[in-house]
Amino acid sequence: MTTPTKLKIISILAVLGGPFAAMEGYKDKQMLAEMEKSGVTVPGEIMGGESSKKRRSSSYSFDVAYTPQGAAAPVEKSFKVKADFFKAHVSGDSIGDPKVQVRYMPANPDSAIIVDGSTDDTALFPIGIGAAVVGLGVALFMFTRKESPAEA
Repeated sequence: MTTPTKLKIISILAVLGGPFAAMEGYKDKQMLAEMEKSGVTVPGEIMGGESSKKRRSSSYSFDVAYTPQGAAAPVEKSFKVKADFFKAHVSGDSIGDPKVQVRYMPANPDSAIIVDGSTDDTALFPIGIGAAVVGLGVALFMFTRKESPAEA
C-alpha cells in the first residue's frame, strides 16, 4: 500500500471518527456540569481497588460504597480514578485512607463520580474536533491533487 493511499485511509477515518470522539467528550462535559449543578455529595468508603499497568499506560480503579440520601441500602460502584488520587489512598498493598466524597445525581444514584478523583473524557471533545478538521484538510488535499506518474 502506498503512502498516499495510507494517508487517504487515515484521513477518512479521522473525518469519521473525530465527530464520535467529540460527541463523547461533549456528553461527558455536559454530565459533569449537570453533576456540579444538581448533584448531591455524600461520604463514601473504598472497598477495594485495582491498578493495571500496560505497555504504555496505566489504569486505576476503586470499588466504592456510598449511601444515597433516603436510601436504605448502600450502592457499590467501580470508579476509574486518576493515578495521583489512587496513590494518595493506597499504601503498599492496602488502602490507607478509605474515605472519599461521592457526588451522584438524585434521579439516578448510579450516575456518580468521586469528587476530585474520577477520570473523565472531556478531553475527547477538542481532540475529536481537531482530528475531524485535520482529517478533512488532508482528505481534501489528497483527493484533489494530481498524482504524479510515480505514485500511480
